[in-house]
Amino acid sequence: MKHNTTSIAAHLIPAALCAAPLLASAGQTVAEPIITAPAPNPWEFRITPLYSWLTALDGTTGPDVLPANVDESFSDILDVLKMYASLQMEARYDRWGFLADGFYACLGTSAQSTGPLRENVNLSLKQFLGEFEVLYRVSETPTHFLDVYAGVRYNSLKLDLDVTGPFSRSASPEKSWVDPIVGLRGQWNINDRWYLAGKGDIGGFGVNSDFTWNLQATVGYNFTKNFSTEVGYRYFDTNYDQGGFTYDMAEKGALINFILKF
Repeated sequence: MKHNTTSIAAHLIPAALCAAPLLASAGQTVAEPIITAPAPNPWEFRITPLYSWLTALDGTTGPDVLPANVDESFSDILDVLKMYASLQMEARYDRWGFLADGFYACLGTSAQSTGPLRENVNLSLKQFLGEFEVLYRVSETPTHFLDVYAGVRYNSLKLDLDVTGPFSRSASPEKSWVDPIVGLRGQWNINDRWYLAGKGDIGGFGVNSDFTWNLQATVGYNFTKNFSTEVGYRYFDTNYDQGGFTYDMAEKGALINFILKF
């Protein structure tokens, strides 16, 4: 009997020694693994596809020997609008940003002269406005931001005139130029949904245009963190007079933006 007791003890002692660490750890809390959140992407992007600028025109343009006075409302322009396209893209890294903006419109109309020759006149006007800006964020809080920027604005005009009749003729004068610009842009957040935004710049400085200025103000609404819309007004004025050609024009009207952010 003593032999059997000794044999059982010899088997139980090693088993107890092996189980002791497991029993001791049963009453302890196992530390959960630490999962660190991924670092935020320092890049931010904004795309405004096909923004709507309901433009009216007021000014003078054409050759200096025969300039034309223009005073057309948006509804007048809409009647002869043949094509419209626009796109704005912005990339931002930390305090620095880069913005590119393109706006294109083609107007066309046809008429018949009232003189004895009864000529048919086809007229089209094409304009492209392009901007490239480098922005720097000088101030930012949860309620506002303020950027300063500098860049260039490209303006291209092309007129196609085609007259058919006893004395058929055509002409396609074209004028393009680039102006330097400097400006400010800011936003004030009313709450997490509504905000006010503004942008303004001046340029030209006699490099090409004598002077040009642009001002816009909008009210915005955030539907989500990635999608918002803005409604406001833009006024853009250019005074260009070089090479026997004048473009002293104000382009103004309501502005509607749909913005994607990621």
